[in-house]
Amino acid sequence: MLQKLWYDRPVRTQLLVAVGTINLLAMIVAGVVSILNTRTATRVEIEASLEVAQRFVEATIKDLSAQGKIDQLNEQLPLELKHLRHVRIMFMDEIGQLTFISPWSVQGEGAGVEPYVPSWFARLVRPQLVGRAVRVVTVEGASPIVIVGEPADEIAEAWHDFSSLAIVLVSVNVAVLAVLYVVLGRMLGPLASLSKGMLNLEDGHYGTRLAKPRVKELAVITDRFNMLAGALDTAREENGRLYRQLITVQEEERRAVANELHDEAGPCLFGITANASSIQTLADQLRDNRSTEISRRVGEILSIAERLKLLNRALLKKLRPGPLGRVKLADLLDELSVGFERRHPGTHVVTSFGNLADSYGEAVDLTLYRCIQEGITNAIRHGKAEHITVDLAEEPPARKSGKRSLAKLCLCIGDDGKGIAPATPKGFGLSTMAERVRSLGGSCTIDSAPAKGTMIRVEIPVQRTRSHKPRVPELVGEAS
Repeated sequence: MLQKLWYDRPVRTQLLVAVGTINLLAMIVAGVVSILNTRTATRVEIEASLEVAQRFVEATIKDLSAQGKIDQLNEQLPLELKHLRHVRIMFMDEIGQLTFISPWSVQGEGAGVEPYVPSWFARLVRPQLVGRAVRVVTVEGASPIVIVGEPADEIAEAWHDFSSLAIVLVSVNVAVLAVLYVVLGRMLGPLASLSKGMLNLEDGHYGTRLAKPRVKELAVITDRFNMLAGALDTAREENGRLYRQLITVQEEERRAVANELHDEAGPCLFGITANASSIQTLADQLRDNRSTEISRRVGEILSIAERLKLLNRALLKKLRPGPLGRVKLADLLDELSVGFERRHPGTHVVTSFGNLADSYGEAVDLTLYRCIQEGITNAIRHGKAEHITVDLAEEPPARKSGKRSLAKLCLCIGDDGKGIAPATPKGFGLSTMAERVRSLGGSCTIDSAPAKGTMIRVEIPVQRTRSHKPRVPELVGEAS
């Protein structure tokens, strides 16, 4: 679960979540501290306001008494107390009913209107006032005056400051996260290009190059990557050149051996057959008991000679296809598959050839011949396949980014055999096939699974442009 929720996320998302979480925790801590400070400040403010209000009421009563106007207390006190805050002052009549004289008894703009404060914030900030800090001032000849602490005004001011600060903090955090999103994108973009470049190298595209970013550290990594890709590209070119040379030498040696078998072994076997036939003729003329034994021995010699002829023909075809370059490629490959069916009656080989040229040159024709030969041989010998399909077609050139690409030959060899286990290393035949194809600038992929058969896909460009013009490195990513 943790792997899916966190570790599978992009690095930029993880960093943004981490920074956002830290900022959120900081805002929560700041909010808790602010509420505690506001709670303490409100309590102190209420206590001070109660003290001031009590003294103000006592002073007003004293002044009115000195002037002999104590009977005007109900009219004068509200006017004198209209600017007092954080307290509620009330008259208590003879029956104990309370009448507010501050602040809501004062008429004017905004009178009697309380600002909105969320109940949760009011509960957190409101201080614990014992008995709501009620104070009673008794006046001789007048109703008692009750003073009650009321922190609503202070809480409203605290909420205004708190909400304004919260809006500012949220806006700043959103702006910080937006900036981080852009900055991290530009910083991590080269890493994404590096990952893509590594995948290209893994697929064998050693011509991949990365654009140099502006970040110094990433630029160093990019330079090292480009140097590595260049070294791999050079090594592959050298290996390809050596392998092409090796294949050339190998085919020349095979051609020489085939010529020796054809020019020397063939006539010798023919001579043996002719001499044996002559001996048979002479034996038939003797007409005695020895002729029967001689005929039997001559028959054995002719049988052995015939077997050697068949073996010689098979070796010649295996070493080098005789009609290569003299017959159509499709006919040559069809003859190859028919020969496999004839030697292995339990295996059915189905061939499908598209619109092919008569020949693509000795190197390409021989590579296709060897690939089909190796693929069918492996399917029969190791996969125990009963049905094998061989599809070969030429795909026309396609346009990419306004540039016309080369036509290519696509070969697919599939079977219904046992398949190849995932941990099984490539054999010498498959490795040689892949190297042959790569030496021509093509690609060879093998898809297989146990009990699901094997599919070999080969793509070979019709023309090898690398021998005519240098290959331009492929640039991955953009400078940042």
